[in-house]
Amino acid sequence: MTANPRFLGLSHVLTAVSLLLTALPVQADLTLNGFSQVSALSRPNRSQEALYLKKDRLRRDLTERGRSYTYLYNLKQREVVFIDHLFRQAEVRKIESPNPKGAEAVKPLKLELSPTGRKHELTPWECQEHQLKASLPGQVGQESVTVHLDGQVWLAPNAREIRTLEPFVKTLPAQDLFIGVPSQGRAAPTQVQGVNEVLRRVLPKGMLCAFEIQVDYEGGGPMANLARRMSTRVSLVYETIVTDDLKDELFEIPAGYQVSRP
Repeated sequence: MTANPRFLGLSHVLTAVSLLLTALPVQADLTLNGFSQVSALSRPNRSQEALYLKKDRLRRDLTERGRSYTYLYNLKQREVVFIDHLFRQAEVRKIESPNPKGAEAVKPLKLELSPTGRKHELTPWECQEHQLKASLPGQVGQESVTVHLDGQVWLAPNAREIRTLEPFVKTLPAQDLFIGVPSQGRAAPTQVQGVNEVLRRVLPKGMLCAFEIQVDYEGGGPMANLARRMSTRVSLVYETIVTDDLKDELFEIPAGYQVSRP
């Protein structure tokens, strides 16, 4: 009995599709562990950092001066939760819709990013060093200043996780996502806002492995003159990557915490 060539063709197609699906990488959960630091007036302020990514949910933990904080981001529910573990309190806020004109319309920014050719291994990523120079408007007290940033940033352009992180980068407030001491009702310092805004523009080029940036100010007022004499360096370094499955409970408010919704 001769096989029907149409079924043979269908069999080949199904086999090819099966092999293709087997070869495609499965989306793994992601955990990054490291530390961040803001140094001013020769006084470093160091924080332990952990970032957890699972589909449309992201968690950022940091421990600063012995106190632990958590941010929980949920794109599906469009919520961000700030947790202070010392006081066992959680504040829930709605994520505002992104600017329809894009991030470029929010704050004018001049940015130069040049690869140096140097590389750094952060298994399984290969991180490439870039020289970064940027400037953008900011505030010191009541004075308007120009914030200048100069330093290095290491990116992993081929990391598959960049696709999962991209919606968070486009949607979330810059001052809360990457670095800076969290505090309910308090804005991040100007230098932290500047670094985070720059990183939001840079991240589409690759997953962030590390950065170290010098922050300087330009302006004619007394506060700007004072700020110019304060050498400020902001850095973040991820040291380990883990792709083990993350439990859903990790992205929930702990039981027994007081929850507020301003």
